[in-house]
Amino acid sequence: MTSPPRLLPAAALVALAAACSSALAQGPAQTSSTQAPPGNPATCDPRPAPGSIAAALCADPAARTADRRRAQAYEALRHQLHPAQRPGLEADAGAFLAFLETQCRPAGTPDAACIARAAAAKRDDLIRWLQPPAREEAERAPEAQAELESRLPPDPETRREAIAALQRAAGLPATGFLDSRTAALVPTRPNTPAAPTASAPAPAVASLPLPPPQAPAITPADTPTAPPAGTVWLPRFPAALNARYALTECGAPTLTWFGGGLYIGNRPVPGETDYAIFADEQRFYLFPPAGGPARIVEGQPDGSMRLSGAIPAALVGRGVSPGTVLRRCADQPIRIEVARPARRR
Repeated sequence: MTSPPRLLPAAALVALAAACSSALAQGPAQTSSTQAPPGNPATCDPRPAPGSIAAALCADPAARTADRRRAQAYEALRHQLHPAQRPGLEADAGAFLAFLETQCRPAGTPDAACIARAAAAKRDDLIRWLQPPAREEAERAPEAQAELESRLPPDPETRREAIAALQRAAGLPATGFLDSRTAALVPTRPNTPAAPTASAPAPAVASLPLPPPQAPAITPADTPTAPPAGTVWLPRFPAALNARYALTECGAPTLTWFGGGLYIGNRPVPGETDYAIFADEQRFYLFPPAGGPARIVEGQPDGSMRLSGAIPAALVGRGVSPGTVLRRCADQPIRIEVARPARRR
């Protein structure tokens, strides 16, 4: 069997997204109501058309499991990528479907064993791009992952935000991935309780675990200049840091972390761009490209952010010091201002 197409590297994904910019400007393409988006697992209910790749896949347990595992790795990588890179990943998923049609249909009859081998190879290709939190989610058994997701919102983006909210409440980095620590936080799906009896008291209502005690703010003297042991690298800021945080009040210029850097009032802060981002169970460590001590951000149970470590000079001038807590503002669109060259007269 010919090997399935390899995933495009990150640079190629960005290039493809740029080539599709005109299409993206017109809004996302509408997906047919009868066809799942590229990368999703095959839909077996309602039953696929006889003789189709999906029908052969759904009729074979090994092929169906391999397809679900591939789709699980795809979804983890989709969330890990920056939105500008996702069209390239979708194109790769479409190429994989075309590969199945051409390589796993000898004499016009779908070959379930070929489909299973191709799905397993594609999963291996996807999973090699994943960072630790995403990989942990992708390597979970499909049945266990489906059970966890059944207790969360069905929409992928809304589900990721719900996961991040659970992580913030527990003082974990808000990555949006269902790693093992986060999986333990997902509330139990309520069942219809039986009527209590004298020997069987009514069950207690499950609740989220209390967040761990808040660690003291890290002082400038104790700020690391390299990623501490036990931290993991993140390819981009999590959604929580893309929100707006009040330096004084939400009506005044606010602070956000976006596109690898720090912004105040929609403008990048000089010297605070292209961070290397690391995280542990409690904090994000942002290392500037020129080196030096980390800028440290800690999520709070109420959604606010506490700053510690090395405070950028632009924030010191606005009264921020280690231990300052910034309140999260209501969601608003972020419009980044781009410097334009002066027009010649």
